[in-house]
Amino acid sequence: MLRKDRKSTKLKNTLGSSESFWSSDTIPDPSGSNIPLVRTDRTSIYNPRTLHRVSFTNDIPYFHRIDKYNEEKVCEYERKASELTLPVSYNLKKLFYRVIPFSRWFSRYRVRAWFIGDLLSGISVGLLTIPLSLAFAVCGGQPPIHGLYTSLVSTVLYCLLGTTKHLSYGASAFTSLLIAKGINHNETHEVDSDSGCIPTCSRELHVTTLTFVSGIVLISMGVFRLSFTRIYISKPVMNGFRAGTALHLFTILLTLVLGIDPPIHHGSLSLVYKCKIIIENINETHTASVITGLATLALLMPFKVINSIYSRHLIPIEFIAIIASIWLSFWLELENSHNVRLINDYPFTLPKPVLPSFSLIPTVAKDAVAVALVTFAVSVSLGRENSKKHNETYHPHQETIVLGSCDLLLSFLGTFAASGVWEQTVVQEKTWGQTQAAGLIAASLCLTALLCAENLLPLVPKAVLGAIMISNLGCYLEFFWKYCFACKKNKYEVLAGIITFAAVCILDIDIGLGVGIFFSILLTLHRLQRPSNAILGHIPNTESYVELSIEKTAKEVVGIKIIKTFDSIYYGNVDFLLSWIKLKVNSYLQSGNLGSDNELYSEEDKYHMLLESTQFPELDEHALRRINHTALYRRQISKQTADVHTIILDCGSVSFVDDEGVGALIHLSEQYQSMGVGFILADCSSIVLKSLQEHGYFKSTSQSFAFSSIHDAVLYALQQTVETNQSPQESEYIPETNGEILTECNTVDIETGTNNSTNTRLCHVEGDESNSHQKVGLKSRNQKIIEYETAL
Repeated sequence: MLRKDRKSTKLKNTLGSSESFWSSDTIPDPSGSNIPLVRTDRTSIYNPRTLHRVSFTNDIPYFHRIDKYNEEKVCEYERKASELTLPVSYNLKKLFYRVIPFSRWFSRYRVRAWFIGDLLSGISVGLLTIPLSLAFAVCGGQPPIHGLYTSLVSTVLYCLLGTTKHLSYGASAFTSLLIAKGINHNETHEVDSDSGCIPTCSRELHVTTLTFVSGIVLISMGVFRLSFTRIYISKPVMNGFRAGTALHLFTILLTLVLGIDPPIHHGSLSLVYKCKIIIENINETHTASVITGLATLALLMPFKVINSIYSRHLIPIEFIAIIASIWLSFWLELENSHNVRLINDYPFTLPKPVLPSFSLIPTVAKDAVAVALVTFAVSVSLGRENSKKHNETYHPHQETIVLGSCDLLLSFLGTFAASGVWEQTVVQEKTWGQTQAAGLIAASLCLTALLCAENLLPLVPKAVLGAIMISNLGCYLEFFWKYCFACKKNKYEVLAGIITFAAVCILDIDIGLGVGIFFSILLTLHRLQRPSNAILGHIPNTESYVELSIEKTAKEVVGIKIIKTFDSIYYGNVDFLLSWIKLKVNSYLQSGNLGSDNELYSEEDKYHMLLESTQFPELDEHALRRINHTALYRRQISKQTADVHTIILDCGSVSFVDDEGVGALIHLSEQYQSMGVGFILADCSSIVLKSLQEHGYFKSTSQSFAFSSIHDAVLYALQQTVETNQSPQESEYIPETNGEILTECNTVDIETGTNNSTNTRLCHVEGDESNSHQKVGLKSRNQKIIEYETAL
């Protein structure tokens, strides 16, 4: 019994019984066996070693031996099980796991394997979150403690509802800049309260209402499945957006390091106005603040380099700088003695729960939609990139709902909106983080900082926060420039990143991101309307056809143009495809020139390709290579060129063809058939063939079939040419084989019998000094071919 239980446990662990749900109901069988009600992922499993079929009842496996006695009974069991339906409890359990992923990973948490990594990762992320949250709140014009509160609440909520293991939520640079812009637009508005009085609109009430509307917008996007718009947010656009945001943030942080407090401009050309204001107020620079900021940068930068090299053991240098600044501020009395600005402008008390003002919704709607869309783009792109890196399933709709829920909850708690934080996500990924438990540990450190905030955090200088943020901005610019240099050969991706970067710098971050996405979509449409096309050539002794510009050994078959299109054929690109084919083919139809001699097959080479495919199919690869070294196959390229008689369109990369695309193919086929040129389709997928048949391509053209490969189409075209012309015309070559020189081949006669055998008669003529030619008899010609075949 114990052995059976061990086997059952081992099988359950191997098959993942926690992921599969079974019913406890069974159907009695006359033989005494029980039948499983249902299995959601598989109904039976075969043991590779023995012919056993494993079935399950209540997660306990039992075996049916598959033999001639009970195979029919097992099939009957499976038929009955397939007719049964899932119990309601399974659907509820699946829905619960889907809505609250915490219940899934927490029940499977491996303490010995994952806890140490999550602990180290959580400590590193938490010690980084504290200074970053304070700095982001100061940049957004909010009380510094609101940044910690935002990071705490959003981190805990994402650990419960999030689907990505390494994504970190909290206060970010994007939300702080957008909140500051919203406050600047609507700083003094009056609203009617529920009690009937008319108070002045405070910043807190405005930010709360803006965050509330942003949460409603995000939840609506997730519920109505509008998260599919993530596919239009490309990586170059996000890299350009991050780089532009870094420059906006740098100008604000520079004012903190310089110790000046000028008015911050938001909107179009805000970066230019910020630089102008800094230059105008440069005389008011505070020396002690500059020294504090530079000293902090000198401390941070070497450790940043060390952390980038030894990524698994990060030194929390930002938190160390915060602790050191608090101690120096208390010991040296920086505020009283040296007039260094501290972050004590606001009281360090927890924000009180408030209700958003519904009368302010029309006022903040524009800014709230901008906050929702920007945070959606940042969080979804970050989560998608992270999930691909770790081979995880990403659920954009649920992630959007989670982000909206964070904003909705934060609005009632009196703080500002949250989003995915790139710096914290990178640290959590590098420091052995395994699950969302690392986020819970980081949240506990944020809670500890909140409890000590009233006594310690007001002593942090603003110059230190500015220096910490400046040291973390390098990653934004580094990613942008690295990506540009990595894809410098792809002009479309570089152009999309540069346009987004310029738009963010000139038009502000929200409008700039929209311009970048719109421009990226236009570039994609432009590339779809102008698909890549190529002319293919044949690699000798193979059945492979590659682009002539890629493979130097590929040669173009004389009289045959093989064209490959790398996109679908539809109404958007048929005009470009038609013009490209006519440009590449019609010039040869008029002039009869096929290009340089070293890229072409001669008529003799064309004949030998056909002969090799029909007369020597039984030879192995080694024998075929020896054929190439005989005088019969080793030919030099003929200097005489021929007109195009066949066009082959390779449809291997075509995913679909619409009505207008089929009409364009019919037009091409009729046009070239009227000129005496064949038009053949090759390597078509089943979907393309179905579209061609439905739209009447084969009925409207002389082609009643399509070839499964390019090589079959080429051989068919050569066979048709041979049957039409009976012999290639005047193909000259000068091959050398074992001291024997053949100067000219005048005629090649091919007779095809009923048994598909090919009798070939070659007339070889020897050249002399007077260029006189003497024809050789039929007997000697056949004897020459027999000698070549004997040499094999």
